[in-house]
Formats: sequence, structure tokens, C-alpha cells
Amino acid sequence: MSGGTYDFVVMGGGHNGLLSSIYLAKAGYKVCVLEALDEFGGGTRSGEIAPGYIADQGGMVHNLISRTPIVREDELELFSKYGLEYKFVDSLCCSIFPNEEHLILYSDLDKTCEQIAKFSERDAETYREFVNYFLKLSGAAAAGTAGAIPAYGPMMNVLAMSPEGREFIRVMNSSAQQIVEEWFESEEVRVTLTRWCTEMMIDPRQVGTATLLAFCAALHAPGNPGAPFPVGGCVNFVNALTACARDHGVDLFTNEWVNELVVEDGEVKRVRTKCGDEFVATEGVISTINVRDVYDCLGDAAPAHERDYIAKIKNADFVALNQAFALSKIPEFKAGEAVKDAFCIEFAPEEEEYLRTFSEYLLGGFSPKLPLITIPSLRDPSRAPEGGCVVNVYSYAPWNLDGDWHNWETKGQELKDALWEFFKSRCTNITDDDLVGRWGCTPLEYTEWNPAFRDGDIGQIGMQPSQMYDFRPLPGRGHDYHGDIENLYFLGCSSHPGGAIAASARSGIQKVLEDYGVDFRDIVKK
Repeated sequence: MSGGTYDFVVMGGGHNGLLSSIYLAKAGYKVCVLEALDEFGGGTRSGEIAPGYIADQGGMVHNLISRTPIVREDELELFSKYGLEYKFVDSLCCSIFPNEEHLILYSDLDKTCEQIAKFSERDAETYREFVNYFLKLSGAAAAGTAGAIPAYGPMMNVLAMSPEGREFIRVMNSSAQQIVEEWFESEEVRVTLTRWCTEMMIDPRQVGTATLLAFCAALHAPGNPGAPFPVGGCVNFVNALTACARDHGVDLFTNEWVNELVVEDGEVKRVRTKCGDEFVATEGVISTINVRDVYDCLGDAAPAHERDYIAKIKNADFVALNQAFALSKIPEFKAGEAVKDAFCIEFAPEEEEYLRTFSEYLLGGFSPKLPLITIPSLRDPSRAPEGGCVVNVYSYAPWNLDGDWHNWETKGQELKDALWEFFKSRCTNITDDDLVGRWGCTPLEYTEWNPAFRDGDIGQIGMQPSQMYDFRPLPGRGHDYHGDIENLYFLGCSSHPGGAIAASARSGIQKVLEDYGVDFRDIVKK
């Protein structure tokens, strides 16, 4: 039996929960972390899928967290003291089209424009203007990523005071597809740029997706070191966080699935778990789990108007089917050797079919033609034996497959195999004989792999405009990071900016500490 009394109890042992606990402990609080599973990491974990083959099984790209002081300034000594190491790739992504032509987005703007010129000389010149345009908007796009998000009204007022701010408001209310059609004539360029925006798990024709174009432009920002990923897999990122947390006195508990929050006098006082343990929180509770699970734990103690709103929360437009293959050789792509310069190798059909596929997801349809491929072992030999490699094949998919999510139980393996067959068809040298081992999760299996992925949603809740900024997770309360129960905070994926390896809890914890009279700037100096 566990349990005990703490100043703060953190629910969820993913990277956001661990980060929250570290900052609170650095501020002098007694903290514990409760993780439902038997290992930490949440959606950022790795596993050995065959002897010597290490695969990331959730999040893979550390592009967003790499822009924070956690990485750029080694704020928590994860690198200098706890052994975390990143490899950086000069190109984040590329697209491979049906005719095997490709377009690579390099950090180097000139090299990227050379790629674009293969499809349109005009677009190559326009792209320079496009990057400058979005770099000017990048400050507004980054709201809520470095510090606590502002209240929506004041944020809009400030944006409306400058031409750049007013333009960003327009972009916020546009779709990625609308914006790229304003700028570019080439279908290949448009598909490549909007494909990155679909990482929001929303159709690129949906309002709100255009904001991610700012992060495409940020690839070319001065000082950008490239696309990062951790040596040895995301497990080493998690190991560095857990070691740091323990060194700061945080108590870490696994197999502690929270199922009840006890509210007394308007505050959460006790956290109970399925195994019968009780943790007392004298100051507050930090949730990094799915906000809908939090309200299930509150039961009748939840404010009625908040419970009603949470019941209306939207999921993502589509979900993820992810696989990893241990191969005895390195694949050779029909598109050529150059595509391996990119960390994310994305297959894309022609624009009409590409857009139609996103419509089909909402209707329960699936296509194996849009997988995203990563081969981190090309640059990190610790992930595979010599001569071999690990290939991740990640695909979008509908939650309600053919109209019913139960169909994943009977059709999941068939669709996994379809992706494997598609991957082989785009290589020149890979057969079934080269397969050493494999791992995979359908959207349904992902709900078991990480309980926060309700309905297969890897971002916990959808990232539509109505659920971002000050509206995430509660309208008008996102900047507070809590609802009417003022000592129950929502950090991580269920707050802005949503799901990703972005260290979003670092922003929210600044507001938590401010509420308790602690200046965040003081604790990061320690």
C-alpha cells in the first residue's frame, strides 16, 4: 500500500506530469506523481521490438520542446547531468508523390527553394516571402508556449493593435488549405505544407489549421539547429526526467490509477486510486491526464456547468495507427537516397485524393497511402544492430472505422498489413524476409497503451479553434489553468497548445506558482 500527504499531487506520469513535479519540487514543495501504468512516459515511450531494436511507440519528434529553455538553456540539467542527448537532422520532413518525385524541407532556406523550384520556379521565389511573412507572425503564434497563455479578450485586443497581429487573427480564422492556395500554384508545395499542419489531427481545410504554417516557417529561423530526437529513444528522455524528479525529492508511483477526487469546502483534498491508496493534497492537485477523466473522477462534486461543457468536448477529426518494424537491412526508396535526409518521410497522393482522404476519415474510411515514415536508427546506431534499422510507419485513420470503432477489433491487423505492403511497394529492396520483428497499435489498442488517449485521440482532446488558447479545456478559463475548483489545475495536453512533445506544462506551471506567490524566474535559477 502507498499513499501519504503531499503539498501537491500530480496525476499522470508523462513528460508533462514529470516536468510539473520537478518545477514544483524546485519551488520547495513536497510532491508526488501518480502514474496509472507500470512505467512513466505517457505518450512518449520506447520499447524493444526485437533484440537490440529500440522503437519509439508514441511521440517521436522533439521539435517543439527543443525551442524551450529546457533544451536551449539546459534549464533542468537534463543534458549536462542526466545524460540526455539529442541528434539533430537538417531536414524535418519531405513528401514523396505517386510518381516518386519528392520535395524536401531543409533548415537551409536556399536548399528548400531549390527543391520547390523542381515543381514551380514562381513558388520557389514566393516561398521566401512566405517564410518572412510567417516569421513576422511567429510571436503571436507562440502565445502560450513560453509562458502562461493570456485571457482571450486581452489577447485579441493586443493582436488588433498591430498590422501583424491583425493578420494573425485572419490566419487564426483561416484553414491551412486556404492560406497555401493564396500563396502557391504547385499542388506538391501545397500538399507538403498542409501535411505538416495535419499533425493537429484536423482536416487541413478546417478553420484554425493555418496557424501551424508558422511552425513550418520556423524551420528556417536563424539559430534553428534542425529536427531533434533523443539518442537511444524517447525512453532516455523519460529516464532523464524521472532521475531529475527523484533528485529533487519527488515521490514517483506507478500502477496508481486515479479513480476518485474528494472535494471538501470547494477544494480537492484527497486523491484515491483503484488499488485503494489515498493521497492527501494540502495545496493542490495537478492533472496532466485527459480532462474528461478528471471530471469522471469528480463525479457529482464537479460544477454542473463545467461537467456539461466537458461532455461536449470534440475529439480530433482522425486518430493514429502506428507501427514499428525491425528490419535486417536499411530500406532503399524508389524516390532515391536523398529522401533519407529528412527525419519524417511522408507519402502523399495527388492533392485531390489527398484532400478527399481527410473527408473519408470522418466517414469511417481508411487509406494506406499517406503514411509518415521515420528511420531514426540511420543517425542513432544505438537503436538497431549494425546493418539493421528500425522503421516507424505512422498513419492517420478514422476512430469509427467503417462507422463503428468496434471494427478495429476485427480489421485492425488487416489494415496494419496494408500499411506494411504499401511501405514495401515504395522500396526497392524490402521483402517479408527482411522483417526481424514488429510492433503496432491500432487506435483502439492505443487506448490501452495510454489511458489518456480516449477514443484513440493522441492529443487527449481535439485541437479545433473552439478548444485552443483560453478555451482549452474550459472556455474563458484556459488562462487560469483551472475551473471553479481553484486548486485543481489542468496542465499538459488538455491545456493549450495541446498534444505534442512540447513541454506545455512548463507554461502552465508558471501560473500555478504565481497563484501560490512563487516567481517562476527564481526557481529556474536554482
